Amino acid sequence: MAPVSDLLGSSGSLGSSGDSESYVAVDPTLGTLIATSGFEIGRDGFSFENWGESSQEHRRGLTPSVMQSRYGDRICARIVDGGCVLTATGQALQADLNDTWSGGHCFGFAALAGLFATDQLDKAEHLATGPDVYDDPASDQLDGLISRYASTQISPPTSAANSPSSVADTLDKLEAAWARGDSYILTIAGDIGGHAITPIALRDLGKGKTGIVVYDNNYPGVEKMVVADAAADTWYYTTALNPADNSYLFVGSPDNPMHLVRLPQTTEVHECPTCRESGDDSVLVLVKDNAENRDGTIIEWELEVTAPGGGAVEGIENLPVINNQQSELFRVPAGVAFEITMGKVPVGRAADIDISLYGDGWIDEFDGIELLPGATTSVNVDQVAIAAGTTLSVERETDGDYVYALDGIGVPGSLTLDVRHRDAVRDRNVTTGGPVSIPVNSSASVAAHAWDGASPLTVRVAGNGVDRVYPMVPAS
Repeated sequence: MAPVSDLLGSSGSLGSSGDSESYVAVDPTLGTLIATSGFEIGRDGFSFENWGESSQEHRRGLTPSVMQSRYGDRICARIVDGGCVLTATGQALQADLNDTWSGGHCFGFAALAGLFATDQLDKAEHLATGPDVYDDPASDQLDGLISRYASTQISPPTSAANSPSSVADTLDKLEAAWARGDSYILTIAGDIGGHAITPIALRDLGKGKTGIVVYDNNYPGVEKMVVADAAADTWYYTTALNPADNSYLFVGSPDNPMHLVRLPQTTEVHECPTCRESGDDSVLVLVKDNAENRDGTIIEWELEVTAPGGGAVEGIENLPVINNQQSELFRVPAGVAFEITMGKVPVGRAADIDISLYGDGWIDEFDGIELLPGATTSVNVDQVAIAAGTTLSVERETDGDYVYALDGIGVPGSLTLDVRHRDAVRDRNVTTGGPVSIPVNSSASVAAHAWDGASPLTVRVAGNGVDRVYPMVPAS
C-alpha cells in the first residue's frame, strides 16, 4: 500500500530525517537581506503559542456564529434573536472540526497574522489593546478567530489556493507578493505532521543557500529560518541546535515540496460541505488518527484509496490538512464508489482512527476505530467495516429517499440509534431507547433523511428469517 498523497498524485510522502548531521538550526539574522514583508515578530506575531486541545487559557473554538461567518446563513437551520442555530449536520461538522484542531491551530495563526500584517483584516475590529498584535493576550474572541481561519483549509476557495511550490518558485512568489503588499501562508510536512508558518523575509546565506525567515506560531517572539537550496530544490527546517535531535525536523525535496496558500481567499465565505442545495454532491472524507508515539511523533500507518476491488478512483482530489495528527483529507466526485484500506501500523501503540464523510446535507462519522499493529481494515462507501473481519458494517443507500442501513456481518451486533431533525421552527430528537439487535445476515434500516420531524419513525430489522420493527420515541 502507498500513502494517500501518493495515490492522489500530490506531494508524496512526508520528508524523512535523512542525514541528521547536516540539519542544524540557523541564526535567522545571518546572511544578507534580500527582501522583507515588513512583518515584525514583536509587533505582528502573537505573544501566545499555538494550542491544540481546549484549556483554561484557550476555552473557545468554533461556535455557531463563527461557522456562520465562514459558511454564511446556509449553515443555520434558523436564526433566533440574531443568533445562528446550526443545522444538525452543521453542528456535527463544528464538533468534528474542533476535534480536528486538537492537533494544533497553526494554519489559523499563520493566516490571521498574515491578514493583520497586510491590512486585509481590520485590527481595530478584532484587537482589544491597540494596533500591535503582540500586545493582545489570548482571548475567547481571538481563539474563535484563529479557529475560523484554521478551518478554511478544508474547503474552497482556500483549499483551491493551496499549491505545491518548488524552492525557486517559492522564493520568487514571496518576493513578488511582498512587493505588492500581499503575502502567503507557508505549509510544510515532516515526521511530526504538517505545520503552517508565516514567511517574513529572505536572506542570502551564500553557497547557493537562501534563508526564509519565518514567524513560527509554536515559538512566539522569536524569528526562525527555513534553509533552502533553489538549485537542488531541497530545504529543511528545524529549531534544534543539536543536529541529532529530529523531534522538530522538516526535510523537503521535489517529492516533499513546500506549499504556498494565498491569503485573500481565507477571508471569503467558503463552500459548505454539509449544506443542502449547494449544488455539490461530492463526498469530502476526513481520516485522522488521535494516537501518537511517546516521543510526540505521529504513528505512521499506511492508507490506500482505491475503487472497490482495486484500481484508481476517477476524479479523486487530495486536500492538504495541516496539523500534527496523521490526517488525510480528500474529495470524491458524486456517484463514485471508493474503498479506504488502512494497515501496517508499526509495533508499539495502536492507531485510534476517526473517519468522517461529509455530503450535501448529511454527515456520517465513524469514531474510535482501533487498529492494532499488523492489522488491516477497509472502509467502503457505501459500506463501512467497523472492525476487520467481524461484527458490523454501515451502508448508506439513496433510492429516492436516504436510508441508513446497518448489516450484521460475521457475528450478531446491536446498537442504539438516535435521530435528530432540525428545521426552521424547532428540534426533535428520537431514539430507540435501547439496543437494536442485528442478527447475522440481517439489516437494520431507518429512513432518517426523509423524516419530517413529526410523523412516527421506526427502525426495521429484516433478513435471514427476521422481520421486526423498533419504534423510536422522543429522547429526553
